[in-house]
Amino acid sequence: MKPRLRFPALRGAVWQGRSRRQRGATMAEFAVAFPFALLLVLGIIQLGLMYTAKEIVNEAAFMAARAGSVQNAQVDAMNSEMVKALAPFYQDLTQKNDATRLAVAYGRAFVDTVCIPFVQCFLKVERLNPTDAAFDDFGITSKSMQNHIYIPNDNLEYRPHSTQGPKSGMSIQDANALKVKVTYGYELKVPLMKAVFNAVMCGVDSGINAFGRGDTSYGTSSDCSDYYSKGRVPIVSYATVQMQTPAWKK
Repeated sequence: MKPRLRFPALRGAVWQGRSRRQRGATMAEFAVAFPFALLLVLGIIQLGLMYTAKEIVNEAAFMAARAGSVQNAQVDAMNSEMVKALAPFYQDLTQKNDATRLAVAYGRAFVDTVCIPFVQCFLKVERLNPTDAAFDDFGITSKSMQNHIYIPNDNLEYRPHSTQGPKSGMSIQDANALKVKVTYGYELKVPLMKAVFNAVMCGVDSGINAFGRGDTSYGTSSDCSDYYSKGRVPIVSYATVQMQTPAWKK
C-alpha cells in the first residue's frame, strides 16, 4: 500500500508553491536562446544562397576562360562572356517581359564591371596567365596578328618543354595556359546578415598580425572597404584552359 500523507491538506499548498516558483522559466529560456537560434537559421539560409552563387561564379569563370582561349586571351572578350553568365543575379523579377528583363539585367551587370574612380565595381575578370614576363620571354610581333605582341601556340607538342624563359621561369607550353580570376561582390539578401558579416569580417580583432598580413580583422582592409562595408561578400573563382589561339599582350 502507498503511504498516505499525514497532513493531506498540505499537498495542494506544496504543489502551488512549486508551480509559482517555476512560472515564467520557459519564457526566460526562450528570450535567451531565441536571438542565437534566429541568427543561426538566417546564417544557414544565407550560406546556402552563397553556395549556389559560388557555383554560378565558377561556371562564369570557366565560360570567360573558354571565350578568352579562342579570342587571343583578350580581357574584353572574357568580360563580355562573364557578364552573360552572371546577368541572372541582376534580374528584376517583377518585370514580366523576358526579353526586357534579360536586357536590363545584362546592362546592370555590365555597369558593375566599369571600374572608375569613386565608383565601386563589383564584377571583374583578371588575366593571371600569360604574364607580362611570359610575353617578354616568348612574345613576337607579326603583321598577320595586327602587329600585336603574341605568344605562338602552334606545334606546342614539338617545342622543347625544358626550355624556360629567363624572366617568367616557365616553358612556352605553360605560357599557353590561360588562367583567369573572376571576382563577384555578392549582395547579402537575408535580413541581418549584412551587419553580421561586416561585424565578423571587419569589426573584430582576429589576431593575425603575427602572420605579417598587417590586418586587424578576418577580411583584408580592401575587402572591408570595397565589399563588407557595402553589404557584399567577394566570391572569387579561378579557371585555367589551354589557349586555342595565340595570346595577345594587353
